[in-house]
Amino acid sequence: MTCSDISGLHHVGMVVRDLNAAIATFRHLGFHIRPPAYPALPPAPGAEPEPLGAGNTHADFTRSFIELLAPVPDDRRLLPADATLTVLEVPDDQLSAARTAIRRTVDGVVERLDRFEGAHILVFTSSAIEQTVARLDGADVAHAGARAMQRPVTTAGGTRLEAIMHVEVHADAPAAMPRMPSEGRVGIVQDAPPAALDAQTDLDHPNGALALSECVLTVDDGDRGPVVHRYERLLGLRAQHDADTSGFDLGGSRLTITTPSAFSARLPGERALDTPALGAYTVDVADLRATELLLSSRGIPTRRAAGGELFIPGDVAHGTPLMFRQAQQVT
Repeated sequence: MTCSDISGLHHVGMVVRDLNAAIATFRHLGFHIRPPAYPALPPAPGAEPEPLGAGNTHADFTRSFIELLAPVPDDRRLLPADATLTVLEVPDDQLSAARTAIRRTVDGVVERLDRFEGAHILVFTSSAIEQTVARLDGADVAHAGARAMQRPVTTAGGTRLEAIMHVEVHADAPAAMPRMPSEGRVGIVQDAPPAALDAQTDLDHPNGALALSECVLTVDDGDRGPVVHRYERLLGLRAQHDADTSGFDLGGSRLTITTPSAFSARLPGERALDTPALGAYTVDVADLRATELLLSSRGIPTRRAAGGELFIPGDVAHGTPLMFRQAQQVT
């Protein structure tokens, strides 16, 4: 089973309780974080638009990013001071339905906070979304179909919305009962054109971060086989196995599926908060030693993973350990 339509990790999403606090944390960790944005709609025709659902922001890389997402606070005065509202254009007769749809979409993700604050969103990149959809159908992978969306891309000419295509993946369940997989929201995106992504600006991070390179999914020992098989169908790839870990090579990035004991052995001092769950993720950096010096100068505690990666403990990084890996030199 080989297929070339999945070309890498697109993003990992952190679901947090307080977006202000998370932005401050990730900026302190050395990431360049853009001002957050919130979707907005009026509560009734003619009223002033108000933020709705959840707000988010990114630590952007050329082909991937880390997302920070949090529900709109009940007290609007607690919105980040630099937040912007993205007012959606919806006809008056569809306003109520649109507000309900946004709440329903966001609620499933925000409810993940009942499990723990941390990574609950995993999205892969497709180079050919129509081919991906056809393959998912052939593999009996439940999904919502390809939907047109937009994402902001900032270049020297300013910020513009670029068209993308997104497929929401459902758990294996009857079609009349769509729900997200147990580990969180999983999706596949065909991103903006490569020329637009390559022209992005404001991608310089003080910690030297270059790309999202790995996501670690923790599952119970007895569930590893079925979960690996599910992701083989989803990705169209065969997993590579060792005694307690399975992995998918995505061409420059990787999905690792592991057990709680192997997770703790890899990340000393950490334990899986729940299973199945997105237990950790890795970012490639230009100079790992320089990253370590920056974090140390800011008083940020770090540890070393069994494989040599530097990592920030989960209780410092809003619930999910964040590993830094030396980027491989391209020759």
